[in-house]
Formats: sequence, C-alpha cells, structure tokens
Amino acid sequence: MGREKFTFQGLDPIEKRLKRLAEDVDYITVTDRTDRKHEEMLGRFELTLADALPYLDDTPSWDDLDDDVEDADDGYGSAFGELDDEDEDEPGDVAPEPEVRDAESDAVRYATAACRWLRDIATRNTVGESYRRFRMKAYGPKGVRVVDTGSFLCRNESFDLDLPLGAVPQGPSADSALQIPTPTFEQVETKGATKGIQALGDYYAQWGRIVLGSMGQLQHVNNDMLARLHRQLQDSRGQVDELVAAILEFRAAEMKVGAEKAAEERANDTRTMLAQQALQQLGEAAKAFLAAKGVSPEMADVLGAISQSPDLVAALGDPDVKALMQEPANLKALAGMLKGAAAQARAVREAANAPGVPTPEPAHQSAAG
Repeated sequence: MGREKFTFQGLDPIEKRLKRLAEDVDYITVTDRTDRKHEEMLGRFELTLADALPYLDDTPSWDDLDDDVEDADDGYGSAFGELDDEDEDEPGDVAPEPEVRDAESDAVRYATAACRWLRDIATRNTVGESYRRFRMKAYGPKGVRVVDTGSFLCRNESFDLDLPLGAVPQGPSADSALQIPTPTFEQVETKGATKGIQALGDYYAQWGRIVLGSMGQLQHVNNDMLARLHRQLQDSRGQVDELVAAILEFRAAEMKVGAEKAAEERANDTRTMLAQQALQQLGEAAKAFLAAKGVSPEMADVLGAISQSPDLVAALGDPDVKALMQEPANLKALAGMLKGAAAQARAVREAANAPGVPTPEPAHQSAAG
C-alpha cells in the first residue's frame, strides 16, 4: 500500500470472539456501512482451506508488506519517522502473536486467516479515504443463525499527509534545511504521476480480489445448483420406478381378471351343455316311462315335442283349452287344421326343391292378404 498506514478500532474484540467461536462458524461476511443508508456487501469468507490458503501463517500479511516498503523507502521514512512511532503505539497495528500450529485446530487456523482477510479487505477499501466503517457477521452452518456480529473502524492515518518531493530533506546539512526549495513543475508532474500510478495499482489489486471473490461465489452457486439437480434426478428416477411398478401391477391384475372371466365363461358353457344333456336324458326317460304305460312310440314323440315348447304346454294347461278339447268336434277340427298346415308345408318344400317353379306363398300370408 506504499506509505499509507492503517489503524483499526473495535477489531481486536471481534477477532478474539471469532477465534473463540471458530468451531461454530461456517462463513463470515463484511459490509461497508460508512453510509448507513447505502450499505455495500464487500465479500464473503468461508472457513475452508480453499478460502484460507492465501491467509495462512506462511503468507505475508499487508502489515508486513507495509513495513518492508517503509524500510526500503529512505526518503519518506525519514520525513515521517515521528508519525510512524506514534502509530506503532496504537493497538490496531499490533500484529497478533504467532501461535503454534500443532496446538490449534483447523477451525482456529481458518479463523486466524479470516481475521487477516478482514484486515486485508478493510485496508483495500480504505485506500484514498480517511476512514471507513465496516460490519462483520459470522454465520453458522448453512447460514441458519448468526453466531456473532460486530462493527469496526479502519483509519487511513496518512490520508492528506502527502508532501511534495521538494519538501523532503535530502541530507543532514543545516544549510539545505534552511534553504527554501525551488519550485519546479517537473516535481509536481512526477508527484502526481507517481500518486496516480500507485492508486491505479491499488485499485487494480482491489478489482482483481473482487473478481476472484465473485468467481468463487458463482462457483459455489454452480455447485449448489448441480447438487440440487442431482437430487432432483434421483427423485425422478425413484418416481419412474414407482410408476413402472404400478403399471406392472395393473397389467398383472388385468390379466388375472381376464383369466377369471374366461374361466367363468367356460364354466357357464359347461353347465349349459350339462343341462342340455340332462334334458335329453329326461326326454329319453319320459319316452321309456310312457312306453311302459302302454303309449305308442309315435305318441311318445308327440308328447316329447309338446313338452319342449313352454308356450304349448301353458296353452294346454289353460282350463278353457281343456274344456274345448273335451268336445270331439273341436279335436277333429284341430286335427284337420294341423293336417292342412302339414300339407301346405310339404308343398312348400317340394316347390323349393323343384327347379324353375316359383315358391307359393304360405297359407297364412295369403289369408292375411
């Protein structure tokens, strides 16, 4: 960050709580709340090895880089030596004591890396500003609950303290300290270009971190979407299996019903055939009984034919019909009518068998005409 120096207020208690609650924290978020009406989400840090790797113990922090740059810059270090001494006494610039890695768990290591990430993102967003106010929130697994929250302040102690290059003493000579430097436009141009390039580099670094953070968040969203699609695919496969099982059960039940229906039809046909055979046997038995009683075979055939017609049996059983059959004249007329019908039927058969002869109309049709 060049000659810029940053101090923090209220960050040390947040770091202590974060390390103490490291086992319950899944990820943390940082929000810029300098303008409380327009808060801005700056980033999200998950307590995993992927996010903590750049900020583990073997990675130099921003404070170490600032100290190295200040030691290498002889001209500016001499001009702002007193300001650096005052800043070193503030608690916000004291680096945390190194801890033994074997004695701490992975969660504590990731929490330590998260603290360094907090300082890093706060300093990067305070470049070019006098101070910025931030809020940290620590969430449990899956963001169900907020484990801890807190606000802290980051100050840029070297804001508006940049002096022109001509004002920086170049040696211990008393004459040079008393002389007024000659103003030149080249110094102003050089100073403006240096400051602009330095700010541009810082902004490019900040932009690169934002892009990497955005890509990480997009990757998390993509992974969550793929996991959700995988679960939906598994559920759809289960539903397909259940549907196929239901179709097979329906087909099996349908085949069972068809088999039962076919068996019932065969049973009905068998019962019908048995009934016909029983009727034939009854007819033969009736003929034999009538023959035993002295009835001629011709009369037995007539009685068998009459018994096979329910309408004729019902007509003969009518009392009025019985009364009419008691008179011989009625029986003689009935016999003549039957003989005429038989003769007419015989003539019809003969005419049908003779080729080229028109078929005579039945007697009942001519009578009706």
